[in-house]
Amino acid sequence: MRPDVGESRVRTVGPGLHIVENEPLERILFERGLIGLPHRRACFAASRLFLAHLADDLTDAAELLILSKGLAYQLAAAADSVEIDLPTNLVATTRVDVVADDAKIDVSYARFDAGKPCLVVGDTVASGATVVAALDAYRQVHRLERLFLLSYAGSAVGARRIAEFCARSRIECTILYGLAAFGLGANGFDLSFTHPDTVTADVYRERARRLYGDRQVSSVGWDFGSQSMAPDKYRELSWLEARAHGLLDSPEFSFAREPRDLARLARESAAFGDPVDPC
Repeated sequence: MRPDVGESRVRTVGPGLHIVENEPLERILFERGLIGLPHRRACFAASRLFLAHLADDLTDAAELLILSKGLAYQLAAAADSVEIDLPTNLVATTRVDVVADDAKIDVSYARFDAGKPCLVVGDTVASGATVVAALDAYRQVHRLERLFLLSYAGSAVGARRIAEFCARSRIECTILYGLAAFGLGANGFDLSFTHPDTVTADVYRERARRLYGDRQVSSVGWDFGSQSMAPDKYRELSWLEARAHGLLDSPEFSFAREPRDLARLARESAAFGDPVDPC
């Protein structure tokens, strides 16, 4: 792994667990109003730097694209931009239930045509259950020896779960997280810089406090990827999040919009409580 790529830096915080620090990741994790094309472009830039750090390790690897939020990572295009050949496997998962630091995941679709013993996965990690389910499904079809997990925002709980699965399965595991190894909120969604279990540089913890005080506001909201894949949904979820934290008047949530129909937010209802009365 290359520790420095331009202004992007990697530091190791545990066995196989590394934190990446750069400007695109700072935009993704601190600009909650980053929506649409600007968000997509920041994600592409961050993925490109992730892969540039790993360029020497990915000579014979494939992507495992976890649908649908893995699309936000744009790994195939980012790999092409740094001259890495990264064929693609597809898997679709469904989150059935979320309870604190765990989740039940069903695998509903898989297309593993690009079988390689080394996989690259781009996904935002809360409990880690989705990544484990996807890897387990892949292992039923292909031999897996090495994993590189790239996450703009990931929890320490999820990293441990994935690392333990890999250890049991004799898979070499390397995890790259953006800016922090987050503590996971009690709702199973929040990834906050101010959570007491978060491992991050002091400068990032203080930056979050300047924005939100001691409130444990999620760095990526309650449905990462919706910033560019479903912006209206993201605005409505963010309104509920701002209300929960008493931040409806905060300029950081000026983009948020009161939900018109809570039914379309049902998949994230565990984050804000179910049922929720319209306001």
